[in-house]
Amino acid sequence: MKRIILSVLAICMFGKMYSQSDVQVHYTMSGGLLGAVNFSSFRTSNGVDYQTKAGWGAGGYLNFPITSGLSIEPQLMYNSYHFRTSNTTTALLVKNGKASFISIPLLLKINAGNTIGFSVGPQFDFLTGVEDNNVAISKSNFKGTSFSLSGGLEIMPHGPLTLFGRYIFGLNNFDNRPTHPSVNEYKFQNIQVGLKFRLFGKKVTTSTQRATTVVTPVPVDTDGDGITDDVDKCPTVAGLAKYNGCPIPDTDGDGINDEQDKCPTQAGLAKYNGCPIPDTDGDGINDEEDKCPTQAGPKDRMGCPVTDRDNDGIDDDHDKCPDIAGTQANNGCPDVPANVSKSVGLIGPNVSFGANTAKLNTRSNASLDKLVAIMNENPGLKVKIEAHTSNAGDATKNQTLSENRANAVKDYLVSKGISADRITAEGFGGTQPIADNTTAAGRTKNNRVEIHMEY
Repeated sequence: MKRIILSVLAICMFGKMYSQSDVQVHYTMSGGLLGAVNFSSFRTSNGVDYQTKAGWGAGGYLNFPITSGLSIEPQLMYNSYHFRTSNTTTALLVKNGKASFISIPLLLKINAGNTIGFSVGPQFDFLTGVEDNNVAISKSNFKGTSFSLSGGLEIMPHGPLTLFGRYIFGLNNFDNRPTHPSVNEYKFQNIQVGLKFRLFGKKVTTSTQRATTVVTPVPVDTDGDGITDDVDKCPTVAGLAKYNGCPIPDTDGDGINDEQDKCPTQAGLAKYNGCPIPDTDGDGINDEEDKCPTQAGPKDRMGCPVTDRDNDGIDDDHDKCPDIAGTQANNGCPDVPANVSKSVGLIGPNVSFGANTAKLNTRSNASLDKLVAIMNENPGLKVKIEAHTSNAGDATKNQTLSENRANAVKDYLVSKGISADRITAEGFGGTQPIADNTTAAGRTKNNRVEIHMEY
């Protein structure tokens, strides 16, 4: 066995050495059809002797090159193996028996030049049918899958027609009879000889030429700018020929050379092609910081002009009612009409709740309905609801109670169609008394609701 292996390696090395030249050869992916004759002949472990009988096989192949001398070739075949023996006692198949398989060989191909190649790899066989004219045998007596190893030889492995032969040795017993002798094993021992017909794929050759390099003296160019030192005015600094080997100048020193600088005498930025940041509206605020670059405005407004939408003389930045003309004293909002303030001021004392609860008494509804009417008549007005308690009891609970009472009034107004964004509700607990908390009358006054109108 060692001699055979060494001989194969020697042939491969010789083929590779012989193929080395200035012409490099490689092969594309190829494929085609193949046909073969199968010769099955083996002896089982208990002495059942099967004589050689020819079967056949056919299929296709694909060859995937890895290198010029190495490739992987999967095949798909239909194989018919014939078996013949005179032993009729324990044999699995006798005389005219045959079994057919779908076979998948996975071969590693080693090519020693264009004349000879070697193949080795596993093979998987899947049973498709069994025939035996002399013994009552069925497909179930065979195992459905068999595993083998194969090795072989190819003549003209890259040609359009390739002759191949290989030996297939089974690794598992394919006898599946429940009563077969345990010492009697049936394993494939087949010789396969056939032809492959290439349908596509080709050989590609490339030739290499050895170039002779002639070294000629090159004038010295210290800074490597392509301008030799004998004509370079800046021999140690890379530059351009148009500047006699010196770098492109940057007159204003802004890091942008004069050829790209639209303001070569004023330092600027690359994004403005070497010019300073512009101030389009001339308000002293450059366009990058000016929110209104085409309209002059003060710095405190980020360069935007002062606006006064309601023309009341109070600019919008300080006008709490920028869309309604008002007075300076009221921060740009108009004064609430006196009759409205008076009417609203009478509503708060008439709003009452159950003891220690935020539930409105029903007698409060009439007064709150008047407030709804006033707000509908004055759509520009907003209402502020303030709820207070006495200092009796826990301060935290009083704070929560006052907040809940203010929100109860707000919820009532919203339920009557007043927009929530026109209503502010706030609770103060017992922090703002208007009477003496040491008396019952004083505490009653301190439990109150105050309502204010504002713009």
